[in-house]
Amino acid sequence: MDANGVLLKRILNIVMENIKVGIVGHGENKFTPQGKVNAFFCLSSILNNKNISTMISGHSPVGGIDIWAEEVALKYNKTLELKIPKQHKWDALYGYKQRNLDIAKCCDELHVILVRNYPTNYKGMKFNYCYHCNTKEHIKSGACWTAKQAKKLGKLVIYHIIKNE
Repeated sequence: MDANGVLLKRILNIVMENIKVGIVGHGENKFTPQGKVNAFFCLSSILNNKNISTMISGHSPVGGIDIWAEEVALKYNKTLELKIPKQHKWDALYGYKQRNLDIAKCCDELHVILVRNYPTNYKGMKFNYCYHCNTKEHIKSGACWTAKQAKKLGKLVIYHIIKNE
């Protein structure tokens, strides 16, 4: 979709009612305390929209954006549509891959909320760039894979890069 198509899709979603918004992003361990505050602010700015009726979440077992989005959605009286993986494996029967495809298919627009950099005390596996997006603008996330699938389906995808400081 070119820039004009993205703009048109965004305008249509602004005037549409009953929008189903998907929200994906990093797990809780990728956020500093300030990053978490910034993420909640971002989530509130997305979900405080009278045209959004439903928030779709992958209900990640590692917490973070998925769970925080559910909390904020309930605050704004949105319907939750949870896409909970039945197995915690990528290619398993309704595992992460199928769950992420389901999010991409079911949403009208997808918001991808990612941190720019790792917290200084982060102990997990680190990547120098996001290989899904081929960028150093944010750290690697499976949410970017979901975004690629949503784009293939013609969905509006909006990235929000959160500062961890």
